[in-house]
Amino acid sequence: MLAMQYSIELPVGYDTGLIRNRVEQRSKLFDGLPGLIHKSYLFSDTDKIYAPFYIWSDVAEARRFLFDDLFRGVIESFRRPRVRTWMVLESIYGNKDFEPGFAIRETDRIAPEDNLEQRFRQEKSDQEELAANPNLHFHAIALDAERWELVRYSLWRNEATAVMPAADCIQTYEVLHYQGKQD
Repeated sequence: MLAMQYSIELPVGYDTGLIRNRVEQRSKLFDGLPGLIHKSYLFSDTDKIYAPFYIWSDVAEARRFLFDDLFRGVIESFRRPRVRTWMVLESIYGNKDFEPGFAIRETDRIAPEDNLEQRFRQEKSDQEELAANPNLHFHAIALDAERWELVRYSLWRNEATAVMPAADCIQTYEVLHYQGKQD
């Protein structure tokens, strides 16, 4: 699986209602998109960032998305953003009884001396413990092997119930809309 995210920094004074309307209109276009198993439409009002997050089961379909009309719509509306990708190592659903309202993307550097297998086992153990939290909807662990960074992505009921991590870099978002295949 491949995780993918692009961030669009909105200009000062940008009417954020336009982003909310965009999400409402365009979210339907992603229904049944081959290979797409997760999409969160994310927004940070504090940082004025619109940052959709995807998880693909098929890398070829992810590539096709970047070349097709859906992504061309992003380019025409904003510009061509830098798209970050990560190899998904593990993902897990927690409580599926609610639509998530808050997302956290955290990034930690992996030290050169870290044993990757041991680190992954610890991450997976931490993830399984976190999955017991009734306010967690979804959690993924991903790897950026170019930068040797570990990315954790989680969806929560809301900001008040989220467990805030102690990572090197943390970005939080409001979830404007969520689509996920809960297999």
